[in-house]
Amino acid sequence: MRGLVADAEEQRSAGAAKKYARTRLIALAALAVVTLALVLSDATSVLRIKMSSESRYAQTCPLREIKRPASFAVDNRTAFAVLNDATFRKRSAAKLGAAVQVDTQVFDNQPPVDEAPEVWAKFAAFHEYLEKTFPLVFERLTVEKVNTYGLVFTYKGADSDLKPLVLMAHQDTVPVQKDTLDKWTHPPFEGHYDGTYIFGRGVSDCKNVLTAILETFELLLSKEYPLQRTVIASFGFDEEASGYHGAAYLANFLEKRYGKDSVYAIIDEGNSLTLDEESGSIVAVAGTGEKGYVDIKLELQTPGGHSSVPPDHTSIGFLSELASLIEKDPYEPVLTNRNPTLEFLQCNVVHKQLKASSFLRKCILRAGFDKLANKKVLEFLGNSPITKYLVQTSQSLDIVRGGEKNNALPEHVSLLVNHRVAIESNYEEVKSHFVERVLSYAKKNGLGVTAFGEELVPDTGLGFFTVSVDGKPLDTAPVSPTNDVVWDYLAGVTRHVFEEVAYSNLTSPVVLTPGIMTGNTDTKYYWNLTKNIFRYSPAVSIDMIKEGHVHSVDEKIKFDSHLQLIAFFFEYIQAVDSKDANNH
Repeated sequence: MRGLVADAEEQRSAGAAKKYARTRLIALAALAVVTLALVLSDATSVLRIKMSSESRYAQTCPLREIKRPASFAVDNRTAFAVLNDATFRKRSAAKLGAAVQVDTQVFDNQPPVDEAPEVWAKFAAFHEYLEKTFPLVFERLTVEKVNTYGLVFTYKGADSDLKPLVLMAHQDTVPVQKDTLDKWTHPPFEGHYDGTYIFGRGVSDCKNVLTAILETFELLLSKEYPLQRTVIASFGFDEEASGYHGAAYLANFLEKRYGKDSVYAIIDEGNSLTLDEESGSIVAVAGTGEKGYVDIKLELQTPGGHSSVPPDHTSIGFLSELASLIEKDPYEPVLTNRNPTLEFLQCNVVHKQLKASSFLRKCILRAGFDKLANKKVLEFLGNSPITKYLVQTSQSLDIVRGGEKNNALPEHVSLLVNHRVAIESNYEEVKSHFVERVLSYAKKNGLGVTAFGEELVPDTGLGFFTVSVDGKPLDTAPVSPTNDVVWDYLAGVTRHVFEEVAYSNLTSPVVLTPGIMTGNTDTKYYWNLTKNIFRYSPAVSIDMIKEGHVHSVDEKIKFDSHLQLIAFFFEYIQAVDSKDANNH
């Protein structure tokens, strides 16, 4: 009997083994079919990309026609003198150098002006410098002060039906770290000019733009140019500390006076032009979008005690482990037609400015609708930290605090994580994703969680996390259009100034492309005034990070670029000074 049972068991076991083998074989076959299908699909997609023609996308980024002011045909001496006259150059360098000499450093979390006027008093000295240096501006224009140190200059035009143009800059600078003073080639507040470069804190961010705007006004006033369109200069004084006291008040002031959607266009500091000396071509970029911003604070409270009998993980240990997990979980890159980066890349392909393989160029042209092409472009952008965050939310673990004494367990620790939110995302998505990671870690370690005022996991007695927003979050900026007359004029005047005035030996037309700012500017307060906001410093610039050292030791600019700013503003203000420049 036992033998019969054993035989039956053996048969059942053999049958099960055969069934398992059959099932496994079927699964492997199915997997092979799916894998083959994916490989063939990818191969087909690659072939489709390779077989596509670049020429069919020629209209993706049309070349705008040159726009010259009418005065240029009558008398163009001023535009050329700005760039070439030795006396003008010397005087202009002295004006910018003197601006640098006035210390206008600001720090984070400075109190309101009316609560601590002594903190902001340095700007009174800067205003004295401005009034002394630009006498015609202060004599003939309407000059108003907003929240004591914000400046609004109104150059009144004769035609009130024309929406005003707003030019922006900021008076303040980032601080100079005291322990770096001996590392500067020239003292940071000397404004040293060596004939080629001008050095000093704020010379590139952005006292150059501010003085260029006022020098332009002086030129127009000296020529008694009869403006039709009103031009407004709006200068904040705490852009480097988020603009709470400066630009926020200025934007509100202008909106109350003119109303929503009342401005022709806004130009603020931003992207610039790059000259490829090898090819003799120029790439121009105007920021038409801006990433969002949110600082998230993560705190952990745990029981205290003596360090001689510690738990397996102190609050510092927990927070450190979670911080490491956050860094190992970066945000996914995303590139859609909504992001100006795609149009920037496509313009550079269409106009032969991008040095890349034929396959990559075709991927860029197809990235808006072809998944594989899009994937390849994201891989290309991901190769550099400068380009990867054009299409990806960044997260930077910037501030950590915890522990009071060497023999006491830390009861409270905190971490601040800075996020620059991608164009396709928003800060609510970032908050949600951040909480997901904290929740996952807290549950594994028996810790409580309260996020943005809501208790998600009760305090267990072992410790609890608190997640909150630090400061004021900012969503991604509305993207300015590049298919209207306002953009045509911005691009057309760029061509005019750099093809016909600044350079005469370029090998190809100057194409203005859209782009995004990974940081934030004062324009974040001006969104209601116009859809046409351009973060654009129209001058051929050196690499402001590697060579210009913006926000760092030996900040400098090539002085030619400062003169180009003046020439551009001089020509642009006149070029848009009629209804022809309006959107129809």
